[in-house]
Amino acid sequence: MKLNLSKSIAVLIMAAVPGLLPAVSVTMEAESGSLGGDWAVNNSGSPVFITITGTGAGGNPATAARVASYNVTFPVAGTYNVYARLRVGAGGFNDDSMFYGNGFGAKSPTTDNDWQLVNGLAAGGFTVATDVVAGNGAAGNQVWKWVNLSQFNPSGSATETPITFTVLSGGLSQTIQIGAREDGLELDKFVFGIVSNTFTVTDLDNGTGGTPPPSTGLTNTFDGPDGFAFHRFSPLNNGINADGANPAAGVALVNGVLCGTTLNGGAQGAGTVFYMSANGSNFVTIRAFTNAPDAGNPAGELSVSGNGLFGTTIGGGSGGIGAIFAGQTNGSISVLRNFSAVSADNATNSGGASPTARLALGGGTLYGTTTVGGTSGNGTIFAQTTNGATFTVLRNFSALNSQTGTNTDGAAPWGGLILGGDKLYGTASAGGNGGSGVVFSIGTNGAGFTTLHSFAPLDTLTGTNAGGAIPYGGLVLWNGTLYGTAFAGGNGGRGILFSLQTNGNSFTVLHHFTVVDTVTRTNNDGASPSAGLIVSSNVLYGTASAGGMGAAGTVFSYSLGSALFTTLHSFSALANNGTNTDGAFPVAPVLRIGDSLYGTTFSGGSGAAGTVFNIPLPAPPAIITNIVRNGNGSVTLYFLGGPNSTNVVQATTSLTPPVTWQNVSTNIADVNGVWQFIDANNTSTRYYRSYAN
Repeated sequence: MKLNLSKSIAVLIMAAVPGLLPAVSVTMEAESGSLGGDWAVNNSGSPVFITITGTGAGGNPATAARVASYNVTFPVAGTYNVYARLRVGAGGFNDDSMFYGNGFGAKSPTTDNDWQLVNGLAAGGFTVATDVVAGNGAAGNQVWKWVNLSQFNPSGSATETPITFTVLSGGLSQTIQIGAREDGLELDKFVFGIVSNTFTVTDLDNGTGGTPPPSTGLTNTFDGPDGFAFHRFSPLNNGINADGANPAAGVALVNGVLCGTTLNGGAQGAGTVFYMSANGSNFVTIRAFTNAPDAGNPAGELSVSGNGLFGTTIGGGSGGIGAIFAGQTNGSISVLRNFSAVSADNATNSGGASPTARLALGGGTLYGTTTVGGTSGNGTIFAQTTNGATFTVLRNFSALNSQTGTNTDGAAPWGGLILGGDKLYGTASAGGNGGSGVVFSIGTNGAGFTTLHSFAPLDTLTGTNAGGAIPYGGLVLWNGTLYGTAFAGGNGGRGILFSLQTNGNSFTVLHHFTVVDTVTRTNNDGASPSAGLIVSSNVLYGTASAGGMGAAGTVFSYSLGSALFTTLHSFSALANNGTNTDGAFPVAPVLRIGDSLYGTTFSGGSGAAGTVFNIPLPAPPAIITNIVRNGNGSVTLYFLGGPNSTNVVQATTSLTPPVTWQNVSTNIADVNGVWQFIDANNTSTRYYRSYAN
C-alpha cells in the first residue's frame, strides 16, 4: 500500500538493516521446555511433538497446567519473528488455535492481555522446501507445516494482531511461553529468526540462519557534509524492503536509544517503528505493521513516557483510516483506538480519521488531532486515555464556506498539540478568516476554544502575503510565547517563522524564507517548512522541506536573542535516480541531544529512500562584553567567544524585519576567547553581532 500526504511531498516506509545483523536463528524443540501438567509428549515416532489433553476457549490458557515455558539465549541483539512447526488435527478449524506470550517473560495464565491468540491455523502455513515462510500461507491441515506466528493474521479469524520480539544487547537470555487452547493441535518445534532475513521451510527445518537481504552496497554509517547520515534506507521493491524507506517523522529518545517511525514499506508494506543507538549502530525494527485490522502507515513523531511509546497511524485499524497505538521497545505494541471509516460522500464520521502528528501527553491522557472526519469532515481534536478506556472528541472543526474556504476555527490540522497548563495549543492548515489556516487554543476539557490567529489569504498571482499561510507544523512554547512555521506565503512566498503570545497578541514574523530560483529551485535558507520547531538555549531549530543550495531542503537555527537566522545544513542535490549522500526533503522536526541535532529526511540517500542524520551544532555566537566610543568617532567592540576561534562580525542599521546583516570584519580570538574590533563607520545607529566561522 502506498499513501500520499499532501504536504510538500509524498511519503512512503521501513524494517531492519542490510548487513547490520548476521544470518541468525534460535531453535527450540517443543518437548524441551518446562511443560505444564496438561501437556502430553508424543515420542512414538518422528517427529516428537507435544499436544494438549483437553480443549479450551477464550483469550488465555486458563491454568498454568496449559502453559509451556522455554529459556532462550540469543546470539545477537535484534528483532525476531517467531515460527512454529505444527500440525492441525482432523478437527480442522476446531483444532487450530493456540497462544504465545505477548512479549518475553512469565505470563499470567488467566490474563488476556498477556497472550497473543493465534486462530485459523488450519488454513495457513508452508510445506514446500523452497517456500519462504512469510505471511499466512495456505498449506491446509493434517500436514506438518511451518507458520510465521509473527506475521500470521488471516482475515475473518479471531487471530490477534501478531507481534515480533526485540532483544537488547543487555538481555540476550529470555523466557518465552506458549499457551494451549484447542486440542488436536500438535507442536513440533519453535524458531526465532532475525526479521531482516528470509527463512524458507528448509532453513527452519535445518536450523540455519536464513538469507540476508541482497547487498546494495549500503553501509550503516557514512560521513556527510557538515555531519553524518547514520542510516540510509534501502530501495523499495514492490513497496517493501529490508529496512523500510521514507521516514515522515523525526526521532525521539527512549531509554537511551533513538526511536522513530516510517510511513510505508517494511516486511508488510504498512510502515514500521524502529530504534537505533545514538551513534548510528544497532538499527532494529520494533514493529512492521500489517494494516487492517492492525494499525498501518505511522506518520507522526512518537510520544514517550518512561519506556513506553505512543503514536498514530493514518492507515490501518479496523476502519482502515488510522489508529492510536501504544508499545515498548521490547516489541510489544497494541492498538488503543481504531478510527471509524469516513463517509464516501462527505468524509465525515464520529471521532475523526487519519491522525498525522505527535500526541501530547498529560498525566494519563493523550491529546491529538485528526486531519479529516468529524461532523464536518475537517478534522477533530481528541483526548484518549493511555489505557485505551476512554476516547473523547474535544472539538469538531466546522465546515468551510464552499466559495471562500473560510470559517471561524480552521480546518485540517496536520501538526500536533502542545500542552501548557490546562490548555492545548495547535495549528490548522486551512480555514480561518483568511482561508489560510489558524493558530488555536482549547482547554484540556474541551472548553474555551479560541482562534488566536488567522493567516491572511495569499496573493493569487505571486503566492505571497505579509504573514505566511498554511501552517502544517505544530507549535513550541517557550517563556510564554508560541513559535511555529507556515509552509507558504511571506515575502518570498515560501513560508515563514513566526511568534505569537498565548493570548493571541503580538503576532510577529521572525523570518521570511526567500524566493527560490525558478530554474534550479535553490536559495540560501530553504523553503516550505512543513514541520514544527524545537527550542534549546534560546535558539529555535527546524527544517525546511525544499530549497537550500541543493534544492533538497535545509536544517536551520534562529537565535531569539540576536535574531540571527543560520542555515546549518543544505542537503545536497539529487541525481536523476533520486539519490545523494545525505538525504533530501526533511519534513519532520529535529531533536537536540548534547551538541548535535538528529533528524530524518524523507528521500535521497544512496537508496533514494531517506536517511537518519546527525548534524553537530556550531559553537554558540560570541557575546559583546563592552562597547567604547572613541574620541575620533570610531567604536571599539570587545567580544568573548571560543578560544582561538575565527569569528565574523556583522552589522546592520535596522532590526526591523527583514533584517539585512553585512560582514564587516573577521577576527581570531586569543587563547581566552577574547578579541576586539574597531569600527570607523560614523553611522549614527548601528547594531552588531558575531558568530564563529
